This record gives sequence, C-alpha cells and structure tokens, in this order.
Amino acid sequence: MINRNIVTVFIALVFLMPCVSAQVMKVGIVDMNRVFAEYYKTKNAEQDVNDQKELAKKELEGRNIRYKELIEKYQLLAKQIKDPAITVELRAQKQEEAKAIASEARSLEREKKEFADRRQRMLLTEVDRARKAIIEEIQDLVKATAKQRNYDIVFDKSGVGTRGIPFLLHSKDAVNFSEAIIEELNKDAPAPKPAE
Repeated sequence: MINRNIVTVFIALVFLMPCVSAQVMKVGIVDMNRVFAEYYKTKNAEQDVNDQKELAKKELEGRNIRYKELIEKYQLLAKQIKDPAITVELRAQKQEEAKAIASEARSLEREKKEFADRRQRMLLTEVDRARKAIIEEIQDLVKATAKQRNYDIVFDKSGVGTRGIPFLLHSKDAVNFSEAIIEELNKDAPAPKPAE
C-alpha cells in the first residue's frame, strides 16, 4: 500500500517537472538591515530616543544632587551627635533631625530607582513601537515593489539562520533592489537642519 503511494507521487512529479522547469522564477533580494539603517525615520526615531534619554538623565541628576545634599546633612548631624560638648536635649534634637533626613534619603533613593526603571521601560516600549512601525512600512514597500517588478520570491540578504549562517549565500547584484527601496523611503525626508 505504501509502495503504491510512493510510486504514484513519483510518477506525478516526473510529469510535473517539465511544467515547473519551463516557468522561470523571478527572484528579488533586499538587504533589510541596510534599508532599516538608512531610512530617515529610523535615524529620527533614534534621535528622539537619545533626546528622551538625555532628558531622563538630567532629571535623575537633579535627584542625585538632592540625595547627595541629604547624605552630607546626615553626616554633619552624625558628627554633631558624637560631639561630647553638646547637651542631651540638643543631641536628641539632632538625632531626630538625622532620623528624618535618613528617612527622606531612603525615600529619595527608592524614588530614583523607580524613576530610572519606569523611564527604562518607557524607552524600551517606545523603541519597540517605533521599530515595529518602521519595519512594517518597509515591508509594505518591499511587497509593493516586488509585485510591481513581478518577483515570485524576495529574500532578505541580511537574514541568518539559528547557527549564524546566512540564508542567502550568493546572489547577482542585478536582483538586489535595496537601493531602490531606500531611495523611495527617503524621497520625502525633511531637509537636514543647518549646523549651529
């Protein structure tokens, strides 16, 4: 029974081979890494993220300055508390002040960590969202161009397998339309800002 099925499939393949070989497949190649890197929206998104990182860094620096001031106040109070010349009442007052400052410093330290974590998550989400939108836009243009040029298959030249081996080992430059995709994507790019 199994042998009949194998023979039937083999006979069908033999008869179909001439039909398949008569039709030539048109293959296109795109270097998605290069297209992504050279797209002006990618560069704009990277600049936006860098600006947000810089803003977060400045906000964190303000908190760090306040934290350093609290630590210095605490250390000064700790020194005053150890001074044998102060009265018991003054020592108790300084201890209460030191306790309040230590509590504020711990609270600020938690706030700094939460702020940094929150900003990090926000930036990662923003990067991921922007990246997905850009890739989707590029893929849509690649599909439209492939249909326009009548390609049967389009390979990503930058794609690699799980072992780091490229999927595409060789291709003629004539079928690589990465440059055309980059030009189309960047045709509406805003003019570069003049250097300040």
